[in-house]
Amino acid sequence: MSSSGPQEHGPSSEEPLPTRGRSPASLAELLNTEREALLEDWCARVAPLFTTLRLSREQLVDALPALLEELHTALVDAVEDADGLPPLHHSEAAGAHGRQRLRLGADVSLVTREYALLRDCILSRAERADVDVPLHQLRVLGASIDNALAQAVIPFAFDSAERRHIEVEERERFFQLSPDMFCVAGLDGYFKRVNTYFCSVLGWSEAELYQRPFMDLIHPDDQASTHEEMRKLAHGVPTLRFQNRFRTQDGRYRWLSWAARPVPELGLIYAAARDITEQKTVAQEREQLLEAVRDSEARFRNMADHAPVMLWVTDVQGATTYMNRGWYAFTGQTEATGLGFGWFDAIHPDDLERTQRTFTESNAARQPFRLDYRLRGTDGHYRWAVDTGSPRFDADGHFLGYIGSVIDISDRKQAEVEREALLARESAARREAEEANQLKDEFLATISHELRTPLTAILGWVQLLRTGTLPAPRQERALETIERNARAQGQLIEDLLDVSRIVSGKLKLDVAPVDLSAVVQQALDSVRPAADARRIEVRATVDTTSSVMGDPHRLQQVVWNLLSNAVKFTPKGGYVRLVVARRDSIVELTVEDTGQGISEAFLPHVFERFRQADGGSTRKTGGLGLGLAIVRHIVEMHGGTVSAASDGEGRGATFTVRLPLSVTQWRDPAMPPSPKPPVAERMPSPPPELGGVRVLVVDDEEDARELLRTLLEDSGAQVVTAGSALEGLQVLQAEHPDVLVSDIGMPVTDGYGFIERVRALSTEKGGHTPAVAITAYARSEDRTRVLRAGFQSHVPKPVEPGELLAVIASLADRYPALPKA
Repeated sequence: MSSSGPQEHGPSSEEPLPTRGRSPASLAELLNTEREALLEDWCARVAPLFTTLRLSREQLVDALPALLEELHTALVDAVEDADGLPPLHHSEAAGAHGRQRLRLGADVSLVTREYALLRDCILSRAERADVDVPLHQLRVLGASIDNALAQAVIPFAFDSAERRHIEVEERERFFQLSPDMFCVAGLDGYFKRVNTYFCSVLGWSEAELYQRPFMDLIHPDDQASTHEEMRKLAHGVPTLRFQNRFRTQDGRYRWLSWAARPVPELGLIYAAARDITEQKTVAQEREQLLEAVRDSEARFRNMADHAPVMLWVTDVQGATTYMNRGWYAFTGQTEATGLGFGWFDAIHPDDLERTQRTFTESNAARQPFRLDYRLRGTDGHYRWAVDTGSPRFDADGHFLGYIGSVIDISDRKQAEVEREALLARESAARREAEEANQLKDEFLATISHELRTPLTAILGWVQLLRTGTLPAPRQERALETIERNARAQGQLIEDLLDVSRIVSGKLKLDVAPVDLSAVVQQALDSVRPAADARRIEVRATVDTTSSVMGDPHRLQQVVWNLLSNAVKFTPKGGYVRLVVARRDSIVELTVEDTGQGISEAFLPHVFERFRQADGGSTRKTGGLGLGLAIVRHIVEMHGGTVSAASDGEGRGATFTVRLPLSVTQWRDPAMPPSPKPPVAERMPSPPPELGGVRVLVVDDEEDARELLRTLLEDSGAQVVTAGSALEGLQVLQAEHPDVLVSDIGMPVTDGYGFIERVRALSTEKGGHTPAVAITAYARSEDRTRVLRAGFQSHVPKPVEPGELLAVIASLADRYPALPKA
């Protein structure tokens, strides 16, 4: 249809605008309102005819819009003059279309088929739109299309009989090869012509169809309606849409949808049918399925309303569309207040935001969810409930919403709370027991170390003094060492006795008026030598009017403990400040230092018995961890309080004691005297000679090193010493001793770490040097650990010189010395 034909134009200003949003009322209105749809239908059906010519869409459409406008105009005129026929006129659009098709290589049969398909498209569209087309309009439509076809085929006209014969064959081929069921029937009730596809669908041969009235093939239930439709056709009314069932050759029935045009003057009916059996079957199955769904929904609602749990259903947006009777009975809501998102009103305010967030996020992600919340009952009280929801999908995987259930779990929740509380108490008790057991083991190991260390120096120097071979300078140093270590051990024992008295409730106070300034001065005099030796400045500011009622000896013990702790934990060059001042009716004593400080984790435990921040074998400071516990108990006995503060490790610490100006305790009987230490026995035999044996002594305690050096040198050994594990490794590789003697409890790297590094060395560097461990950790498991670590022998503190010399001599004889460097 060439573009040189009339151009498509819209309705004139005189024509009423088509009504949108409703079905067309006439065939003319159909051509006006659904013209684009008709174009698409026609192109879809015509395109297969021109496959070999490979025409574009524009070439296919050609002048069809202009032709449709001509048809619309003819139908409008027919509506205005229903009694007459429209005058036939020359169609430029059809003529141009014929010339275009001739140029592109089409033949008359294709053009004829195009116009037949145009008529079918218009009638099919009218059938789908349910347009009641009067016979007059059908005649106008048919006449107009026939006229257009005549104009289009003019270019194809030939005088040759052969050409006309070809055209006849083409028309017959079109009739026979059409994918539609075409037939020509007579008003007498017999088929006159049927195409091949008609026979293929029903299974009858042409002869069989021609020999019997077609009413014999119609389903009995459809015969009455078919007779009625035939009556209309006999009166010239075309059939736009009619359905009935035809019996096939195998005895089954197939649904056919008919469109027919009668020619009463010839007694013929031109009809086309479509096999819609599959569509009918699908529709029936769909209806059955819908009925089954309705039955299933009714059963679901019945079961849900009698279920022992609360059930709910939502739509795609998450709005609740159904809740069973259980929900309404529990919450007191109704469908008006509970459906949609009204059920949120029954949730406890504290749980509402969490519930809404979980519900919304799960709905967006199409994922199952489970959440607990408190739900308000009809009595206004809230009870715990668990809500479980699962997404619903149709057979194609489209999300439909959620289905879920709500169960009252208040009793279970209460049981869980009680069980969790019981488990928490049991867990706390177990942790406390484990911690107490660990503290006990650590305390036993610590007390063994702290008591044996001074004993080693005391007994060692005493035995050397008894030999009578020490020169006068060393005798004086020996006596000083013995006295210092004996006092240290006495203080340890006194602390243990104080703790025992505290635990048993036998610690008593001799209460009297106490001048705190005098008490503080005595404590300062006691710790100043140690502070001076470490170059630690001790500053004191004391209010001389500060006096309390208390036990002067015990208060001095408090001040001494705090000051000695401050000095012990303050590095060289630091300072300790003591301040005593009155605060209303309270006397406040503060000890502040610039020492290593207290970690935040250990600060709450600083006044507990046997607790030390550095409690392992690598600790840098001695002590049993009892001093501050004793301080707290004594202060509390005086009606006061003690507290500790620190900004963290390496930032110093501050201890504050607050005592009232008067107390109510009275003097109690004197405490029992402390037990006397046992007298050491004499050395049973002279030490063995170690002449020529080279020994390396590693110990962080200077007194212990000096004692061992003196003991070994007096036995003829060549002794070198080291104050730490690192120094010991360096000396070992430089001196290549025959025997290694090492303490276990040393700072930074203890004896276990030291021997591990030694054994990692090669033989040439001293990795196989025989070694003996000297340790105050004297338990059987400590001995086992020592031997497993790589030592050949274990000597507990206090060291018996004879035992140590015998062990060294044995190791020197058993293991030959390494080659000299």
